[in-house]
Parts: sequence; C-alpha cells; structure tokens
Amino acid sequence: MSFNEIPIIDLSKAFNPQTKPQFLIDLRDALINVGFMLLINYEKCGPSHRDFEDIKQQAVEFFACPDHVKKKCEMIHSPNFLGYTRFANEITAGKVDLREQIDLATELPPPKDGEPLYKQIEGPNLWPDEKEAPNFRPVVTHYIDAMTQLSTIFRNLVCEAIGLESKSFDSLFKENQQCKMKLIAYPEVSYKKSPATLNESKTEVGQGVGPHRDSDFLTYIYQASEHKGSLQVQNFQGKWVSVDNTPGSLVVNVGQTLEAVTDGVCKATIHRVVSPEQGSGTRMSIPFFQTIDLDSHKSIVPDIPPEILDMKDERDKHIGDWGVDVGFQFTPDVSKYPIGYTVFRNSIKSHRDVAAKWYPEILKQVLGKL
Repeated sequence: MSFNEIPIIDLSKAFNPQTKPQFLIDLRDALINVGFMLLINYEKCGPSHRDFEDIKQQAVEFFACPDHVKKKCEMIHSPNFLGYTRFANEITAGKVDLREQIDLATELPPPKDGEPLYKQIEGPNLWPDEKEAPNFRPVVTHYIDAMTQLSTIFRNLVCEAIGLESKSFDSLFKENQQCKMKLIAYPEVSYKKSPATLNESKTEVGQGVGPHRDSDFLTYIYQASEHKGSLQVQNFQGKWVSVDNTPGSLVVNVGQTLEAVTDGVCKATIHRVVSPEQGSGTRMSIPFFQTIDLDSHKSIVPDIPPEILDMKDERDKHIGDWGVDVGFQFTPDVSKYPIGYTVFRNSIKSHRDVAAKWYPEILKQVLGKL
C-alpha cells in the first residue's frame, strides 16, 4: 500500500529531548515513504506570520501591476533564468502551464568569465521598478533570509532522520548559497466537477503546472490562498492525493537532488497543480527552493545505515508502474556530472524562449532529448 494523506510534522518536537526520537521516526517515514509533508510550529526557526502576510501582499500587488511594469523584469532579459514569466509561457511535461510567475533568488553577482556554463543559473535578480513596487525588494530579501535559516536547520534534522550525523550535508552547501523562490498566480478555469475530485491520472484537467519532480534539494511551499484540491501528489499506486491547505503549515517536499545524494532513500515524488475552478479566484503559491553548490560532484554523503537502506528497498517493492508521463526530465547523476549540469538543462527545457536567446546551441541539444 502507498500513502493516502500527507503527514504532518511538528518541528517544535525536534527540540524537546522527550519528543525528538518520535519526531525523527515520523520525519524518516515522510522522507522515505511519501516525499511530502506539512510542516507546522516552525516559527522560532523561520518566517513569522507577519512575514507570510508581507510576502503575500507583495505577490498580490506585483501581479496587479500593469504589463509594462512586469515586462521590464521579464526573464527573457536574464541569462540566469531569473525574472518574470508571462502567463502560459512555461512548459512542464510537454504542455503549457496556466500560470504567471516571477523567479527570485539570493542576490549574487553574475558568474565570472571562464566558469562552467551551468553557473549561469546563478546571478542577480531582475527587480521590478522601485517606483512601482517600493516594498517588493526588501520584503522578498527578508523572506529569503528567513526561509534560508529555516531550511538550514531542517536539513540537519533530515540527516539525523536517515541515520547520519547532523552536519553530514554541510559540505554540499557553499558560503552564501543561492536559494531560489517564486511568486506564482494560478487563474481560475471552468470545470464540470471540483478539482478535489479529479484524482485519476488520465483525467484532463487545467494544468496549473504539469506533473513533475522538483530538481532542488528541498522545497518549502507557502500556499497563500484558501484553495482546496489544487496541489496534488501522486502516490506509488497512481492515485492523486490532495495536499490540504492547513493553516500555519508549510508544504515541504523532497527534490531530485536530495534523492540523488541519499542514493534514493529520500523520495522525490511526482506532483502537479490543478487550476482552481471558476468562481474560486486566483490561487497564490510561494515556493522556496533550497539548492546545493552547483559544483557538487559525486555523493559525498557518508554511507547511510543498512537499516535505512532496507526501508528504501521495502518501499520500492510496493511502487507500481503507475507514474504519469512527466515528460523528459534530466535526472541528477552525481557520479558523472556536477549537479549544476542537470539543473541548468532542466531550466533550458522549461524556459525555451530564454534558452533560445542566450543558449541556442544547448537548447538544440536539450530538444533533441525530448
């Protein structure tokens, strides 16, 4: 059997000696057997309620800006895949996503001359005009700082949950590691039935974002509007499981990078966003992506204990051949390539207009794989 609901993980229990053992057991199960969780009671380690209200307000105001304001910071102007993406201009699983968004990151200078091409996915942000959005940059910068702090603390607990020393992942992260985030707006569409009932993999739905696995280490999603049934995770028998918008929670999910460096122990699970139904309003989502050093090459994580590997093997026995078609995704192979090689090519695949402008030869190679 596979999971039919998303587990709730109470972070406050990690800091009490009496509750920490059970916390690590629960976290281990979520990482290995689900790949998703709802994280609660994290305020002492990361963003406050006010921080979430502020970042939501900036998202609402940004998407309400006139087109000319958003187009000035459009991703097509960035060789670093940062900036605004117009509605229906990104491709996932071979189909167009019905959303608009802006990609942002820890502010870094552009790569130096002579560095590997994949370093181009790190660099400076394209900010909206300060006169049009005076609070946007300071609020986003503060949010990234707060989420970076939370994700740093949580990654140490992930280590402990899978039987490693708490600092075992530290060598994967460089000083001033660039983390990324998005502000995303999913407009409503017309349905014959509620998205919450659209659970079959063959059902035609409005594609907010198509079925995929995240490329990063860990993703933290703030569901900034009260929609139900939009974010869905596919369990290992092919059923779509809705992720409830539990008040005060962050959705946390495993990315392909974490799966790769743990030899498949932590599971990057297929998920999608179904467009909200007509009359429910625009769905707002703010994911934060914890990334690792792009130069990370080979798994430098210590050997994972045999009993944890046994849990992975037991899980894999029950995974059916039900996965929906996510299209071609470059999968990290840290035994052959630095992690940046994979992340760069997945960005090329998703943002083909940007790639055509800045990396036309790489785009030809990537399209040849599809």
